[in-house]
Amino acid sequence: MASDDEGENWEALRQSRNRKDKKAGGWQAMGLDHGVFKGIEKKGFRQPTPIQRKTIPCIIDGKDVVGMSRTGSGKTAAFVVPMLHRLKRRDTKGTRALLISPTRELALQTHKVIKELGRFTGLEAACLVGGDSMDEQFATLHGSPDILVATPGRLLHIVVEMNLRLNAVEYIVFDEADRLFEMGFREQLADILKRLPESRQTLLFSATLPKMLVDFAKAGLTDPTLIRLDVDEKVSDLLSMVFVACRPGDRTAAAVHLARKNVQERKQTVMFCATMKHVEYYVAILHRAGIDCSFIYSQLDPLARKQNINRFRNKETYLLIVTDVAARGVDIPLLDTVINVHFPPKPKLFVHRAGRVARNGQPGTAVSLVAADELPYMVDLFLFLGRPMVFAKDGDEYDEKVTMIGRLPDRIVDLENDFLAAIHDNNIDLHDLQHKSTMALGKYGRTRPAPSAESARRVKSDVRTAVSGCSYHPFLKDASDRQQTSVLNALANYKAATTIFEVHSNSKDVQVGVMKNMRRMNAEKIRVKKEEEEKKREAAAEEAVRAAAAVANQADEATLAEAFTELISKSGKKLTRNERMEEEKKLHFIAYNAEDARAEAALAVDFSRAAESADVNIIADDERGLYKQKNEKKWDRKTKKFVGAANDDPSKKKIRTEDGTWIPASYKSGIYEKWVKNRKLGFENKKDSDDEGGDDEDGERAVNMDDDGPKQHQRRWGKGDGRKKGEQQRGQGGRKIRSEILRPEQVLKNRKKKLAKQDYQEYRREENMKTKMKSGRGGSSKGGKGGKV
Repeated sequence: MASDDEGENWEALRQSRNRKDKKAGGWQAMGLDHGVFKGIEKKGFRQPTPIQRKTIPCIIDGKDVVGMSRTGSGKTAAFVVPMLHRLKRRDTKGTRALLISPTRELALQTHKVIKELGRFTGLEAACLVGGDSMDEQFATLHGSPDILVATPGRLLHIVVEMNLRLNAVEYIVFDEADRLFEMGFREQLADILKRLPESRQTLLFSATLPKMLVDFAKAGLTDPTLIRLDVDEKVSDLLSMVFVACRPGDRTAAAVHLARKNVQERKQTVMFCATMKHVEYYVAILHRAGIDCSFIYSQLDPLARKQNINRFRNKETYLLIVTDVAARGVDIPLLDTVINVHFPPKPKLFVHRAGRVARNGQPGTAVSLVAADELPYMVDLFLFLGRPMVFAKDGDEYDEKVTMIGRLPDRIVDLENDFLAAIHDNNIDLHDLQHKSTMALGKYGRTRPAPSAESARRVKSDVRTAVSGCSYHPFLKDASDRQQTSVLNALANYKAATTIFEVHSNSKDVQVGVMKNMRRMNAEKIRVKKEEEEKKREAAAEEAVRAAAAVANQADEATLAEAFTELISKSGKKLTRNERMEEEKKLHFIAYNAEDARAEAALAVDFSRAAESADVNIIADDERGLYKQKNEKKWDRKTKKFVGAANDDPSKKKIRTEDGTWIPASYKSGIYEKWVKNRKLGFENKKDSDDEGGDDEDGERAVNMDDDGPKQHQRRWGKGDGRKKGEQQRGQGGRKIRSEILRPEQVLKNRKKKLAKQDYQEYRREENMKTKMKSGRGGSSKGGKGGKV
């Protein structure tokens, strides 16, 4: 015990010596280990980001932390740096740190960051993701890596298959926790947590924090500290958002124009499409336009996906066309522009798409094409962001700080439509891709989540009229568009001074007098109507500003105070006396619904819906997957009704583990036992000995991972193997292991078989040559006779 106390005192002294003055504000002020600090310098991180500056000291102190910050704020390094500082050096007792990511791409990205930052520490990290060989992952785990990065499905599969013990884990991180819950991994996470020791340090990082995630933090974390930065700002201040209203038939022309513009300016651009058929269609069009581009979607081969991403990262191509599979998880640093060809049906999905740009203090642009049927989703987004809807006018100039809605110039549509018509002529492949993308879009529209009823009513009442009456967007407008707009507006607003009843009539005719009186009576009504419409537009903008108060927080302050022992956030300014009185009035006012109802609806994590539809916006980007998720039904004998096919999938069947948790039945299939048998590894089940107080101190695994077969000095017969002379080696179940060493008579027999086979092959080769020669002579003689006739 004295040595342990001395070690702790020495560690505290060393850390205090490493710390510089607190006013330094950099990595030096955190007292990090020298190897970790050297890796940070080699990586090129100069100053920690706000989330890193707030989070790392709390994690080093051993607290459970819930970090909440927007996408691209540096959350990965915020938990990797203190993890490396805590583990320090290689230890073969077992896995000590566990990092869980929702997607394969995000797990690989995190593994890459760990290798780069920990290159001077000697720590070994492994990555377990779906799609890789399980045999290789078994071999990796036998090497006892210090850090394990995994997706929850594959991790639980490996744990159940190998009967792994995770008692040595002292540091666990749930990265992108809201996405983990959204994808339906709650059961896997609960089972993994039950296998971990109580003394672990648990960290949870997320861009958003729904109430259900707060409940999970209450259950799985011990006295957690909540660190939330930029909560009110759903997107970066440096992000310029452009919303372009266009007809559905002009969407392709607009996408091609935006692609040309960004590639010519050499801007790293990501273009999001609804389905994989649209990705293939746009790639074919842009190739014919002379634009080289990369692309990824869900059903693309992993090797091709990796090659396309590397080409884009290395700036061999400046355009990446993707589905929502890359909205989260694909590490693409320093993007300039995001183009939403199809508007995202969820505000949260837009936030994560736009989170790819405007990172690390760099400005960025998010351009969204909005068709008529997507206007309700746009209204939902503006209410979620709490920003007013500003429509473009004739004299407006483009301002990056102003979020504006405008129309697509006809000049761009006419020019690009001519190009599209030219490349589609006599091209069957393009026509086929166009037809498939049209059919896929119809199925996508039927399966995407519906917008809120309030937004749909608002679009019908005034938003649709405002969009049709607005000017061209300044982001796409030039001088020629202004002249064209003025001429078109003059034609649109032209109204004849007389009616048909007054043409070629005398001023004394009765019908002329009647029409003059009617025009005089209706002029006042028309003026009043125009004023009312103008007031409605102004009121709509004010309403959008007031809606910002309703979506400020996902979880109310009372819930957060109950769940977390300490709250660390931005220091706010002091309220004036009038503002305090207004806060007291709001405190006693009871609304008909919760203040955060709209934010909770946008951030909601509904597990029953996620199980049925599997979140089609993220997973299914082909028409077959969309059709199956929506329409396929099967009869359930237990409930006596038709249910979704996903509920009857054999891979979704559940089995109960020893602790009562339900997991997929396919997780225990005996693959590991077959692998051990093929590798001829001796392993020992330590479970019983541990329960009876055996010598297994670390208790990391229920199987012995350190036994990789016979040692070098044990390869001689009868020496070093601990058996008596003549005693047979026995394998699993007491069965005799067949010797691989052949006796002399067996070797002779195999040689005779091989020689007989070679002789027969040589004989058949000679016979075949004779047959070919005969047939050749016969064919030539027949041809000669035919020539004489």
